[in-house]
Amino acid sequence: MKARFALLAAPCFILAATSFSPARAQTPPPPQGNQPSATDARALAETLFFTARGLMEAGRYAEACGKLSESYRLDPASGTLLNLAVCNQKIGKIASAWGEFRDAQAEARRMNRPDREQLATQNIAAIEPELPFLAIKVPAAVRSIPGLEITRNGVPLQSGAWDTELPVDPGQVEIVERAPLYKPKTLHVTVANKEHASLEAAPLELAPVERPPEPFWTGRRTWGVVLVGAGVLAAGAGTFFGLDSINSRKNSDSSCPTMDGERRCTQQGVDDMNKARTSAWISDIGFGVAVVGVGLGTYFLFTGGSSHEQAAAPTIGSSGWSWLVGAGPTGATGTLTHSF
Repeated sequence: MKARFALLAAPCFILAATSFSPARAQTPPPPQGNQPSATDARALAETLFFTARGLMEAGRYAEACGKLSESYRLDPASGTLLNLAVCNQKIGKIASAWGEFRDAQAEARRMNRPDREQLATQNIAAIEPELPFLAIKVPAAVRSIPGLEITRNGVPLQSGAWDTELPVDPGQVEIVERAPLYKPKTLHVTVANKEHASLEAAPLELAPVERPPEPFWTGRRTWGVVLVGAGVLAAGAGTFFGLDSINSRKNSDSSCPTMDGERRCTQQGVDDMNKARTSAWISDIGFGVAVVGVGLGTYFLFTGGSSHEQAAAPTIGSSGWSWLVGAGPTGATGTLTHSF
């Protein structure tokens, strides 16, 4: 691992970079997908590190900290970690700096670098008296929520960290509670240096069940289309047989001349008359069915939303609906009723 290092002196610090390349146990694996290769990552990390150093020398610590953090993510060098700790300390994130100095201290011991270990130890001792702490109290009623997740400033806290005082950067702290099927809840608390604060997690409310959009073509509307279609066909049939009835009556009249004040019909005239009556009877039934089908179908189309749909699609002749068609020598009648 390539190291980058900065020397510090109170009340200000002097940045000086040194690097070395210790032996590696194995060749870095090839990059996966869009991940940069190990060589590219180190090159990016170096560029970010030296850019951040320039920003720190110019007093632009907030910008420098972000670049140092990304540099350390790409290539976790101990020198970068020390600089990041110093940078966070300068912008008041003393809890973050304290944790980074402790990591740098452990890394220096592992690498047998007493100079860096001493530097980290001195800064840890200077920061610790100023550290603020925050405990997130989770009552049993909240703890029992299935899948409960609590984050502090975006960092998840496992259940083992609940009800425990933990170092936190001073300022406003955002606590977010989440759980499946529940509304998330966000809490804020402001913590000052040296303060030992606590915050109790609030109960969560069940989230409303999100229902999918209601489909337009419900069973009721489908039946409406079927009934309108049947009504149109019935109207067509009624028209056909009506015209046939008129034509047959004309033929009958031509075959039934009036002689000596009496109407005398040939057999053809009698047959045409009977055919005219039958066609008229069928035509009346067709138009009756057309009126009922189109009317009822239109009603179903306009009132057939999901909220109106019944457990079973309505059928002619089913429970609640009745349709009576009567026929006689002069025509046909139809009656549709519904019982509530």
